Amino acid sequence: HLCFLLFSCTFPFSLQNVTQPRSRIVGGSPAPPGSWPWLVNLQLDGALMCGGVLVDSSWVVTAAHCFAGQIHTVVGEFDITKTDPDEQVLKVNRVIPHPKFNPKTFNNDIALVELTSPVVLSQHVTPVCLPSGMEPPTGSPCLVAGWGSLYEDGPSADVVMEAKVPLLPQSTCKSALGKELVTNTMLCAGYLSGGIDSCQGDSGGPLIYQDRISGRFQLHGITSWGDGCGEKGKPGVYTRVSAFSDWIQAEIQSKLCIYIDIK
Repeated sequence: HLCFLLFSCTFPFSLQNVTQPRSRIVGGSPAPPGSWPWLVNLQLDGALMCGGVLVDSSWVVTAAHCFAGQIHTVVGEFDITKTDPDEQVLKVNRVIPHPKFNPKTFNNDIALVELTSPVVLSQHVTPVCLPSGMEPPTGSPCLVAGWGSLYEDGPSADVVMEAKVPLLPQSTCKSALGKELVTNTMLCAGYLSGGIDSCQGDSGGPLIYQDRISGRFQLHGITSWGDGCGEKGKPGVYTRVSAFSDWIQAEIQSKLCIYIDIK
């Protein structure tokens, strides 16, 4: 069974080859409950498989490399050891991997998950905004979150973990990981000094940027792959969502978010 748990564009939160799937937040801290209302927990037979991001009441964006078997989605999830007040478990109608996804290189590592029924939206269950306008400048702080392992080969976290990571220049990303491995549909975030990163189990989860002008929380990246986790000189790699906004909108054919002024 594939299920997912989800946690909004307008609700604030606290500011084997080298392409290994990501499954943990390394060097992060527990997130405040309800602070990631768009975060989705993709489960295979009741166990954490990947993260995901709610972009519409019936649609979740995740990584294409996550899928092998039947899944459920859980939204409103915070603590995976118990049933949370806002938790909703939903069945999956269909999965749409990007038609040009390459499972060997992880290029175009993005997929859409359509739910069999819409989620019930609330303050703790809300879609995130897709990117709009200009790309965030290099060095901009972003946030990653998930239930992945807390350290190399360790157990997954019981509650949502979050970490702040800066966006890196594409040239730095290619130099660190290999210019032939990092494509224009990928981006890097993290610290070359290491210690803070996403990792296995966090795959498919969000890299969130808050626009300085509008205050909107935007889905800038999808956790994809890396060379180790939190290692020196090896930043995390994310699918660049702006490269796929047109594809996402064409597939779901609906308005993805409604902006509410929170000032």
